[in-house]
Amino acid sequence: MFVRNIREKHENGEYRVQADVELETRNVRETVYFSVPSSQAHWIRPEPNAFMVGTAMAAMWNGEARLEIEGGVDPQLGSRLTMAMRLMAHWHHSPLRPPEIRAPARTHPLPDVPRSTTALFLSGGVDSLSSLYWNVSQYPAGDPRRVGVAFFAHGLDVGDPNKQDRPDVWELGIGKLTALCEEHGVELVTIKVNLRNLAKSWRFYAKWQFASLLAAIAHAASSRIHRCIITPDNVLEYIQHPHGSHPWLNSYYGADFLEVTTGDMEQFSRLEKIRQLLSWPAALNSLRVCWDTPAIPEGHLNCGRCAKCVRTMLEFMACGQLAQTQAFPRNEVTPDMLKSTHIRSHVEVEYFAELVAPLEAIGRHDLAATVRRKLWLFQTEHALGLNRLRPYAKKLLGRS
Repeated sequence: MFVRNIREKHENGEYRVQADVELETRNVRETVYFSVPSSQAHWIRPEPNAFMVGTAMAAMWNGEARLEIEGGVDPQLGSRLTMAMRLMAHWHHSPLRPPEIRAPARTHPLPDVPRSTTALFLSGGVDSLSSLYWNVSQYPAGDPRRVGVAFFAHGLDVGDPNKQDRPDVWELGIGKLTALCEEHGVELVTIKVNLRNLAKSWRFYAKWQFASLLAAIAHAASSRIHRCIITPDNVLEYIQHPHGSHPWLNSYYGADFLEVTTGDMEQFSRLEKIRQLLSWPAALNSLRVCWDTPAIPEGHLNCGRCAKCVRTMLEFMACGQLAQTQAFPRNEVTPDMLKSTHIRSHVEVEYFAELVAPLEAIGRHDLAATVRRKLWLFQTEHALGLNRLRPYAKKLLGRS
C-alpha cells in the first residue's frame, strides 16, 4: 500500500487533510481524508503519522506486504503500530502479517502539556457520555487531564459506508452534543473521515480496526492534544478480545508525545455508567445508541426497536429512568420487544446479568423472567457446544 501526496485543502466551508492511497494487491485507489468545518481547521493538520495509523490495519487486511508513507513518521509510533498488528493477528489466529512500514523517520516533538489538552471521542453512546461525565467530575477546569475537546466522527458507525446515510440524524446529534459539551467548557469538533473505504467489512471494522481509526484522528490533532480517551465498552472482567478496541491494543496506538488511555472507565459496569448519567438530564436526551439507522424516525436519534435500543431502554427502565429520557420514540419495554434480542457472547452477559435484580425490585417480574431465560439459553448453548451450530441450536432450544 502506498500513501502519497499528503496535502491540505479548503473547500465549501470545510478544511480537509487528505492523501492518495493505492493498493498493490488489488486495483484500488482512494483519496482518504480527515475533514472538519473551516472554523475548526486549527484542530488538525496534514500529519503523516495519522495516515500511517489510519491505513495500517486495512493494509494488513488486504494482504499488502508493505505500507509506504510519503512523509516522515515517528519511529516509536511505527514500531508500536507493528506490535498492534501482531497482537491482532495473534488474537484472531490469523495468517495475516503486518506490512513492512517504509517511511522516513521524523521524531515527533514532545507535547507542550500546559498549552495542549485531553481529547475524548464522543459518539453519544452510554460509554462515551459517562466517560465525559466522569472526567469533568474528576478534574477542574484548567487541568490538562480534563477533556477540552470532544471529537464526533462521521464515517465510522455514524456514516457507515455500508448503510443508508442519514444527514438529519448526524445534524441532530451535532446539535445535542454541542449543547451538552458547552455545559462543561468542552469544544465539540465534528470530523468526517472515509478511511473505512479501504476495507468496508463491518466485521473487520468492529473486530480489527475500530480503535486504530479513532487513534488516527487523534494523531491528526496531535499538535493540539497530548492525551486522548478511547472509552472501553465493558467492565474490566468482561472486556473482550479479539476486538477492534481493547486497552492493551489501544495503548500501542500512542507514543511518548500522545497518550492513548481508557480514562479508567473499565472500572464501571454498564448500569453504573447509566446511574452516573441520571444526574445529567441533557446527557439522557443526547443519547445515541441505535444500530438500525434507516429505521430511525425523523427528529430522533434512535429507532427504539432494534436490539441495541431495546437493551438500552431496558437498562434505563431497570434504573427507574426510562420515562425521564426523550432519547427514544417510546418509553416502555415489553417481553415481546425482547423476543428478537439474543445474548450472543460472554461480553453481552455483563449487560443482561445485572438487570435481573433491579427489574424485579421495580416489580417487572415479566421482564426479569425473560432476561433470566435468555441467560439460561446462552449458558446451555455453550455448555452443550451448540453455539457452534447456532441455526440448529435456535430450533432445538425453541429460542424466543
